Amino acid sequence: MKLRSVLFLAVMLLILAACAQDTPTTEALPTDYNYAAGELNFSVALSGVVVQVTDVQVYASDGNIAAGYVYVVPTVNVTNQNETAVSSRDFTLVDEYLNEYESWQTNVAFGSALKAMPDSIQQGDTISSNHVFIVPAASLQANLKLRWDSPLTLSRIDVALGDLSTVGQ
Repeated sequence: MKLRSVLFLAVMLLILAACAQDTPTTEALPTDYNYAAGELNFSVALSGVVVQVTDVQVYASDGNIAAGYVYVVPTVNVTNQNETAVSSRDFTLVDEYLNEYESWQTNVAFGSALKAMPDSIQQGDTISSNHVFIVPAASLQANLKLRWDSPLTLSRIDVALGDLSTVGQ
């Protein structure tokens, strides 16, 4: 009987240890980071930078990307009143599982209708442009958000894009 109790206790401890490791962790910003969030069509300002997403288009694969992937193309207005330039490389698309997708200015069939963001936006400039993100089609339902994350100014802005599964394609 004692051996059975010891084995039962050992198995329960192993199960508890395994379950504790599967607990999802939340993304934590360093304590010196500034953070702001908003939604589609609303301006979000932080550290002298204003980001507004006015539109989002979703395009099906044009044969240049893998099956099961789509193009997500937000129209982004950026105003920079900060001394530090805003880099186009500071923009990513992030889903609720913290998968990050980089912007690609690819040669796409619909490219003539887009205005690419310049490499940097200087102080006093306002730019309206597009980013092209290549994401799995399943991510359209994963609460995508456009993220501007600047390690130079220690600032992050997230703009929720909403459910994109009904947009375009």
